[in-house]
Amino acid sequence: MSAAAQLQRVPDAETIRNVTRQIIRQSEFDESWPWFEKIIALLNAIKEWLNNLESWAMANPQSARVLVILIVIVLLGLIGHLLYLAFGDLMPWKRGSKAAPARASRWDILEGAANNWREAVDLALRLLKEGNLRRAVWIAHRVLLGLLDERGVLKFAGWKTNSQYLSECAASHPWYATFAELTEVYDHAVYAQRSAATASVERLVYQVDSMTKERAQENLNGDR
Repeated sequence: MSAAAQLQRVPDAETIRNVTRQIIRQSEFDESWPWFEKIIALLNAIKEWLNNLESWAMANPQSARVLVILIVIVLLGLIGHLLYLAFGDLMPWKRGSKAAPARASRWDILEGAANNWREAVDLALRLLKEGNLRRAVWIAHRVLLGLLDERGVLKFAGWKTNSQYLSECAASHPWYATFAELTEVYDHAVYAQRSAATASVERLVYQVDSMTKERAQENLNGDR
């Protein structure tokens, strides 16, 4: 069949419009939107409730006044509660009430591995002798984070990365070099699961041991 014959079979524009109108008029295209009807019904119900409330308030002005006062009190209480949740940690009395338990929760950095820095370092030293370098590095790194947190050099938080901790610690701090090297070993041994040099790990763990003793001595002198 030639191309001219095929073109002759194509309907004209008017025929296409008529067919389209017939299709659109079919029942399936007249279907209403259920969700729209539900919204309209809900709005009508709310409007009716408000009208009934207005009629009741006009008939009972004293009771309506009491109801309004109660609603205002509840709203103010809710707003106050939301403000307390949002800004409670910034309030002086909030900070003072948390001062005591904050000292007990510092061991959470160790995630149950030990009950204090001294116990954790002793565990890391034992792990060194057993050849468990990766675990020894993890514990030593956590101890050093805890010691730096105690000194106010950085603020420990579970969501922070090691690079963020390093950026918080001033390069002029006497423990910074050890902290930076231990962090690098930690990233290779714990995160990348690579083997670490035994001599480097042993030296770093013993340095953390010395820092722990130094911090214990500072606490002892401070208690006197």
